[in-house]
Amino acid sequence: MTHDAVIVGSHVVLPSGMVDRNIIIDEGKIVGLSNDVPSCDKKINANGLISIPGVIDTHVHYGVYSPIEKAAVSESHAAAIGGVTTMMRMLRLGGSYNTSLIPQLIASSRSHYVDYTIHASIFNQQQIDEMKFCLDNWITSFKLYMNLGGDLGHAYMDMEPGTNSLREAHVEVNSELVKKVVETAASLNCPVLVHAEDYELCSCGIKKAKENKKNGLAAWSQSRSTDSEVKSIKTISKYAHDCGCTLYFVHIGSGDALDQIEEERKNGTKIYVETCPQYLTLSYEKQDGYLAKVMPPIRSTNDVAQVWKSINE
Repeated sequence: MTHDAVIVGSHVVLPSGMVDRNIIIDEGKIVGLSNDVPSCDKKINANGLISIPGVIDTHVHYGVYSPIEKAAVSESHAAAIGGVTTMMRMLRLGGSYNTSLIPQLIASSRSHYVDYTIHASIFNQQQIDEMKFCLDNWITSFKLYMNLGGDLGHAYMDMEPGTNSLREAHVEVNSELVKKVVETAASLNCPVLVHAEDYELCSCGIKKAKENKKNGLAAWSQSRSTDSEVKSIKTISKYAHDCGCTLYFVHIGSGDALDQIEEERKNGTKIYVETCPQYLTLSYEKQDGYLAKVMPPIRSTNDVAQVWKSINE
């Protein structure tokens, strides 16, 4: 049998450790590892490089500032260079999924260099009613932005394919909406991704910081306090516990948030947690300027240590 390609001379990383094997590829997929070099159409010499499994990036935003047919090309190209072989896009639509999803899917299918999938963000009752339609079109997870509402309800939605106009919207992700999304997701056996900040607490904190003329990363962290994370985690975890929904908390970077998540897990709620490089490397105590201004904010060096501790556990 002649295979499509074989990568030779590579150190292959497996769950059990690193081994020297040749990687056999057919139809774009790894089909085996071998000590010898089987017959193949193309032989690739890795020259002693290390081969690792492709990375799955579960949280990527693209298609907001350029249409997906352009954004997917540049972002998936960068992903492939960095070893990311699957991207999971946070799709944000201001209108109906019934009318806008299919054009997004078609444009996406023509533009990616790597595998991809989509999380559908839910902002209103109409979109809740369309979650089953999303599932019927192979979207199996949904996103809630508990940080958006009131004075902080402004958001940019994804551009329509073939256009170049920013799409602004004001949304209200209140407790009633959160509860309905969680219940609907549970009925569909789908997880819910959560941006865990309470927008009312954040709004009050930001107003107070402005009144006191405070700025900088420490003030940003204080204005969007860990209390806002804890409150939103408590709120949505109760809903999820009551209806059996799985939660996936995105970009967690504070010890307080991690402690509350651990409490909710002890109560029986099924929870997964994601963090990001900024929460593993940066703190407001060591960074200057505004380039590290993110939501949720980077926290203290102690929080950084707690995030690392949770990963290691």
